[in-house]
Amino acid sequence: MSRKTTDLATNHPDYAGKRTKGGKLDATVINDFITDELGMLQTAQAIADGIGSGELFKIPEQPDEMGEDGSTAPEGRLLARWAVFRERNPRLRRQKIAEAKRLGHPLQCSVCDFRFGEMYGALGADYVEVHHVLPLHVAGPRETRLEDLAFLCANCHRMCHRSHQGTSWRTPDALRQEIGGRETDGGSP
Repeated sequence: MSRKTTDLATNHPDYAGKRTKGGKLDATVINDFITDELGMLQTAQAIADGIGSGELFKIPEQPDEMGEDGSTAPEGRLLARWAVFRERNPRLRRQKIAEAKRLGHPLQCSVCDFRFGEMYGALGADYVEVHHVLPLHVAGPRETRLEDLAFLCANCHRMCHRSHQGTSWRTPDALRQEIGGRETDGGSP
């Protein structure tokens, strides 16, 4: 991070000292900042806000992400990312599944009742996604209990996390109500 900011700072046209190497992308970022300082500051703030809140959907669309006719976009490049993400303990998923099996509960989506084992046979046996009923970006650091987790299929899991009409996430119960499903005891099997 320090090296990248140094490359950007030392390759700015107003910088009087010795320049570091930098590259084409650095020159592009510097030029974008010079020609649209307000837009770049707003983008930087949106990134900072998105990292802090978990709501990265606020980052505005970048104009160069699509071809001019909208039908092509660059893909396949090797990119390095620096990311901030919320810690998750994979043991909790295993424990939630083990608890359901021990109690004789099916491993099925708590929204649509989809069962991976029924659809995919041996490939889907003992598989289900586990979702935090209260998102970690809202709850913050805390002790997660098995009751705080719900089983979801991949589709319902994505819909719980999908930003739509001002809502950036929803609980399984809220998703079930949104699609006209049944009531349950909070997403537990």
